[in-house]
Amino acid sequence: MGSSSVIQSSSMLMVLLLVLLNIKGSLGISSNELQELCSTTQDPGLCVQALNSDPRTAAADLKGLAQISIDLAKANATDTATFVASLVGQATDPELKLRYQSCATDFNSCIGSLDSCTKAVSSGDFSGLQSQSSASLGGPVSCRDSFQGPPDDPAHVSDKCQITERLISIISAIAKRLI
Repeated sequence: MGSSSVIQSSSMLMVLLLVLLNIKGSLGISSNELQELCSTTQDPGLCVQALNSDPRTAAADLKGLAQISIDLAKANATDTATFVASLVGQATDPELKLRYQSCATDFNSCIGSLDSCTKAVSSGDFSGLQSQSSASLGGPVSCRDSFQGPPDDPAHVSDKCQITERLISIISAIAKRLI
């Protein structure tokens, strides 16, 4: 084998190695990167657990993680909206009934903002993603705040609001990295 063949083989091997490294880098973020990202959220443990619960996470880049986190937050917000709407018909206390009605509206607004987050990710508008993730927090925060005084909420809606807020904080953390 001549020296030019060795150089060609070495060059091909080097190109192949670079291609494989690029593919690996585009297939997903590492466990350490996920831990580091989640450390900037309201609840790092929930962040890691939630993202790892979705099989798409293994191959997701940061943009993919943004969509996964939106999907997780939207599923939670939708479940909470359904739950709160069911409480409206069950409540016998007029004050609780009003709070539940308000919370149902708040969560529907949150879901609308999360839909806008999906559009922002799809279009590559990461500043818009940041803005819409902040807007989506308004619903659960407003709902949670409405339960600060009596009467007590026997359904513990505030706890559900906090979970939604924590899931939305994952979107915000990812958006900050994408900007």
